[in-house]
Amino acid sequence: MDNAFAIETRDLTKKYGKKLAVDHLNLKVPSGSVFAFLGRNGAGKTTTIRMMLNLLDRTTGDVSVLGLDPSKKDIEIKRRVGYVAEGQRMYDWMTVSQIAWFCSGFYDTWDDAYVQELMKQLELSPNDKLKNLSRGTQAKVALLLALAHHPELLILDEPTAGLDVVVRREFIEGVIDLIQQEGRTVFFSSHLVHEVERIANWVGVVDNGRLIECKPMEELKQSVKRISMVFDDGIPDLHLTGQLSHETLGRQIRVSVNNFSDKTLAEARALNPKSLDLEDLSLEDIFVALVGDKE
Repeated sequence: MDNAFAIETRDLTKKYGKKLAVDHLNLKVPSGSVFAFLGRNGAGKTTTIRMMLNLLDRTTGDVSVLGLDPSKKDIEIKRRVGYVAEGQRMYDWMTVSQIAWFCSGFYDTWDDAYVQELMKQLELSPNDKLKNLSRGTQAKVALLLALAHHPELLILDEPTAGLDVVVRREFIEGVIDLIQQEGRTVFFSSHLVHEVERIANWVGVVDNGRLIECKPMEELKQSVKRISMVFDDGIPDLHLTGQLSHETLGRQIRVSVNNFSDKTLAEARALNPKSLDLEDLSLEDIFVALVGDKE
């Protein structure tokens, strides 16, 4: 597969009996990008990541991580990738410094000086026992352990799940600072869409195990728009090109469309609305338009 991509999958599939958890997923994550992998809970995000890291066997298909097949180069990939799992388990009887020392033995590139720097940036106390730390602080420890060996690829799987909104924001801001310093490839899985909008430059959306959109952030925002129209004498039947969803409010209708173009706008104007407005959408609004209602 192409080394221009830090992660690449071809028809990656995982079945549990008759259930398709991941359905012929074709994904390309450009090297050096901050890639947001978005989907509702149960969409197949974690299953995909676990297959990428050879933590779960794939049913069919191919996957490449840093140009390597995880099933054949498992140890090399783990040495070159930093991984933060949702609710990551650690030896909670250890202190922060002890678990850092313990993990250092697994990596030739472990950087003790960088560990000390990260502790300061993430406001971690080396002598605190993990079992006494809040979930937010434990998430920061997991991030420290994932970064200390200078990985080429950082994979974050719902790292802020279950944290309160203030702690989530602090964690994300910490990740932003570290990303800007290191310039690494980051693959960020989440269903909390608004939190990744500020840091991602690529977006992949998965729903029911299938990849339904994969584009640079700005291209996606140009592609998905909302057209608001007001009619005097009832709302006509709408069949706009790329129509995703619509919402009716009295004589007004708001239509979300994908692959927006001049053709779409011409189709809307041909309905002769009393007024027509074109709206840009946030990433969260785009996500809802693509996969359905919020949870």
